[in-house]
Amino acid sequence: RAVTQYSPATPEGALQLSVAENQLSELPVKDMVGVLEDAKAGGIGTVGERELRLEDVLSLLASSHIARPSDEAARATHVFERDMIYYQPTQGVPSAREAVADYLQNLLVTPTRPSPTSKFNPDNVVLGAGCNAVLENLCTVLADPGDAVMIPTPYYAAFEFDLTARAGCHIVPVTTMDYHDEKVCEGEPISPEFYYPNRSSLEVAYARSAGDTGRAPRVLLLSHPNNPLGICYPPAVVQECIDWCREREVHLISDEIYAGSVHRKKRSNGEETFVSAMALGSSEDASTAPAGLGLGPYVHLVYALSKDFALSGLRVGAAYTENDEILLPFQKLNDFCQISSQTQLLVERLLSAHAIMSDGDKSQRFVDVYLKANGENIRERCVELQSCLDEMRIPYLPSDSGLFVWMDFREFLPPLSAGATEATESLESKETRERELYLSLMKKHGLLFTPGMSMRNERAGFFRCVFTAASKEEFELGLVRLKKFVEETRR
Repeated sequence: RAVTQYSPATPEGALQLSVAENQLSELPVKDMVGVLEDAKAGGIGTVGERELRLEDVLSLLASSHIARPSDEAARATHVFERDMIYYQPTQGVPSAREAVADYLQNLLVTPTRPSPTSKFNPDNVVLGAGCNAVLENLCTVLADPGDAVMIPTPYYAAFEFDLTARAGCHIVPVTTMDYHDEKVCEGEPISPEFYYPNRSSLEVAYARSAGDTGRAPRVLLLSHPNNPLGICYPPAVVQECIDWCREREVHLISDEIYAGSVHRKKRSNGEETFVSAMALGSSEDASTAPAGLGLGPYVHLVYALSKDFALSGLRVGAAYTENDEILLPFQKLNDFCQISSQTQLLVERLLSAHAIMSDGDKSQRFVDVYLKANGENIRERCVELQSCLDEMRIPYLPSDSGLFVWMDFREFLPPLSAGATEATESLESKETRERELYLSLMKKHGLLFTPGMSMRNERAGFFRCVFTAASKEEFELGLVRLKKFVEETRR
């Protein structure tokens, strides 16, 4: 940890490529020159000659004197409205929850079901101070201390702290590589399919959970799109998990915090790359879901603005559940992590605003324009990294979403001990060999990646590269350093 990080003052320092932040969000939004704060009232924030950045839009909306988008009649008002100084509903201001519900409907359901009969119900939305806060609270009301939460590997390392520190959950990694018809070949690239959970892997983890805790597991947590793999689970995989959870009466929580950062929309077979668990788990029969998606009691969602909009500093998370038994305690528990009224108003304005394009078009929502431009920027950066990896003959999972590429550096690990194989290698050996490579990359070559073993990967030698965590100049320097590392190590 005591390594010097790169900066203009310390050019030999390590490049930080392990924190899931998106510096590409600072780029101007292509062809967007203004923002229409309220399409009904016709309030124009600005129209200029230059393309606006996200920070420009936030500044305009935060200083707005135009009435709330939810107000039926526009009226003159202050930046800080009178009712905002008092206590707010613990689950979030109604108008902000309505804006979030509408946004999630368009992001998660409409793309695959353009005319859905069921929709997000704002009354079932809970807004809290970040995704980790609402996830912790959701697990607290779904599980008792000591109950198991199953998570397919590899997974976001902070899940372990988020769900154990106060909620007291017991984390059970769901390993997947040994539960497919084909087997992982020693030293060969590992295809995405080996990372998919299925009934066999879930049943084994279920039995292990029961053995560890003396009772059935309560939660299956999916990261979809997946962090750290940078891929989406195919719809059939997510559906299998939903069906299994409902049969086993295990709660499925789908963490879809990267849903707006899917930068390859179609698979090679023409199938949609990302299909939300909210679309797959919802009911098409409006009579069974008069107010909601028809998810039933076992399917839940967590989301935040921290990744798709790079707004981690605002601390805006959202959870969605249609389980009536937990909704009230979930709302009450959220009292400890409410979002300020001022931030909720800013979020409402952000999600309701329309973009003003250079050709005068005002029909598009700002969020749609921004996410499209951001996705193009992410894809361009991703292709640049993957082209470099191809050139150096380094295997990786082709990324279709998120801010990262999962790289296979097994070639550069210290050798296995005599008689050991990747499949039989001890955990201690995996961690020791990978840590040696991790430290060499960081200290000798100035590259700070996330090591796979810290994310409970099954094999040593895999690293997550967050290709959006650096400026253009830093990223290009990172590619130069990576090539130098490969050349020197292969000599």
